[in-house]
Formats: sequence, C-alpha cells, structure tokens
Amino acid sequence: MGKGRDRTARLPQRIKKQRPFDLSAIREDYPTFSILLAQAVRTLAELPDFSDDEKVAVMSDFGGEHKGSRFTTYSFLLMAYDKVGPFEEQTRALREKYDLLDPYSEFSFKDLTYGPRSRALDEFLWIVDHFIHGAVITIAIDRQIETVFGPSKQEAHTFLVDQLAAMGLGQWKGPVAEKVLRVCHSIAFFVGLTTRENQRLLWYCDNDAINEMTKTRNFGDTQKIFQQALAMYAKHSFDLLGFGKSFDGKSHLDDLLSIPDLAAGVVQDVLKAHAIGDDNIPGGQEKISLVKWLTTESQFLSKITIQISKLENGEIGCGLVNFGPAIQE
Repeated sequence: MGKGRDRTARLPQRIKKQRPFDLSAIREDYPTFSILLAQAVRTLAELPDFSDDEKVAVMSDFGGEHKGSRFTTYSFLLMAYDKVGPFEEQTRALREKYDLLDPYSEFSFKDLTYGPRSRALDEFLWIVDHFIHGAVITIAIDRQIETVFGPSKQEAHTFLVDQLAAMGLGQWKGPVAEKVLRVCHSIAFFVGLTTRENQRLLWYCDNDAINEMTKTRNFGDTQKIFQQALAMYAKHSFDLLGFGKSFDGKSHLDDLLSIPDLAAGVVQDVLKAHAIGDDNIPGGQEKISLVKWLTTESQFLSKITIQISKLENGEIGCGLVNFGPAIQE
C-alpha cells in the first residue's frame, strides 16, 4: 500500500486576507475619524491575516510635527509577534556586520546619514520586507485639519478634555487629548479588523507626549483610553493586553519601532512634495531608499497609507494613497 498522507502536516499559513472587511462595528454615532477610516478601508484590497497567530504586536511612531510640515503622520507596524524570531536574528547579524550592536544605534528618520546606519539601511529594509508578517499603516492628516472629533477645534477639544476627566482618564490639554485619541482610535480600528478571540496583544511605543508621566496623568491613563477605544471596534476579547514604551536597554523591539518611525517620516515628505508640486524630496540616497521601500510590494508586509485632507469646499476627504512607480526615481 502507498504511504498515507501525514495527518499531522501543517496547512499553509494564512498571510493576507482580501476585502470586503467586516466594518459592522462602525456605528453612525462614532467620531468623524472612525467614519473616514471606514471609508478608506472599504477600498483597501488586503489586510494581514493573523488567524494562525497567538500574539500580535503594534509598534507606533509619529511624524510631521515639525515646523514646515504639511501632514501629521501616524504610523503603526501591526505584526504577528509569534514570528519575530527570524527578524531578531537577521537584524542582530546586520548590526554585527556594521558594528551597530554596542552601542545599539537605532535607525531613525531624523538621523539617516550616520555612516554605519546609512550603509546598513538598504539591508535593514530588505529584512523588514522578508521577515515581518503584518502591515505598516500610516494615516496622514493635513495639518489644516485641527480636529477629527468635532466641528471645530475649540468645541471638540473642550469636549474631549472634559470627557476624559469625567471618566477618570487624566487631565489633558486639548491638542494632546486630540493626539492620544487619534492614535488610540487608529490602532483599535485596525486591531479590530485583523485579530480574533483570545489572542495576546502588545502595544509598544516610543516616549511621547501621549504617554508621559505628569502631575495630572500617566501612561496608565493612555492604556485605559486605548482599552475604551478597542471595545468600540473589536467584537472579541483578548487573552492579554500588554503595553510598553521604549526601555533604556535597547533590543529588537527598538528595531521594530524604527519601522513606523521611518514610514511616518518618508510619507510626510512624499505627500508634502506632491502637495506643493515639487518632484524632489529633500535628502540623499537614504531618502531614495525609503521611498523605494515604501512603494515596493512585499509578500508578507502590506504597506497602507491613508490621507485625510481638507477639500476645496471645506469638508474633509479621505482615501488611500497609491504611490506610483515614477516616485521611485
């Protein structure tokens, strides 16, 4: 008799799932921001499929907060953390090759030209594309838009500050309250679409105004705000929710954190160049490498950019950004 099929053989792992996506959690009374994100996602072709994974991680970083920027960018790496081992091994070998291990020199958009990091950048981006299963999601909001949570900045910020305080979630200033809610709603929205029941979720972030400790609030308040937002978008429960922000001792987590940092920076530069009609993106070869990476498809890593802008009629519009091949030159 011929050999029977091995019943223990593993089925091929699911990597991506195709539209349509379940947006039934988005209600009409949700913030304008939620409605805009849903509008963009309806046209999105694919999202990562984490059905086979037990642990999912989110790394977050932001850009466009400097003078002269046209967009504020919120970037998130959403990934299958079960599979982080090969990425960790590859980046450690890369760091040893370019003498970046001690001290642990981070890849940073604001400091791309440092010799060893500059020489290692292309290889680092190749590792990202080939050893991470997930998505880099960047939400770019026109800086002319002062709030995505109400009809006006003054009205929205007053409401947000009062509501957070009334819920025991800390005392916030208006602009930081706006930011923490943009971030928490963005992450919760996409986590709700890509995760399932009883998974473990980690959110790891850099030190930022939204998670700093002050006399009137702390990182614990940020975590509670995120959990409130997550309950709006995820119909399922999680086995564990974990939170962390950049530790003194650097590790592969900071290499993962570099990915949304790089994405947030390059997306702002590309969209600003397009908005002002300038084909030249400031910077050297390192910026060219980042633009090529952003516009190159990966088998395992989806790259999603959503732009929210003020239209000529004063209303707010939202849509996916499709970077064409011409931008790679």
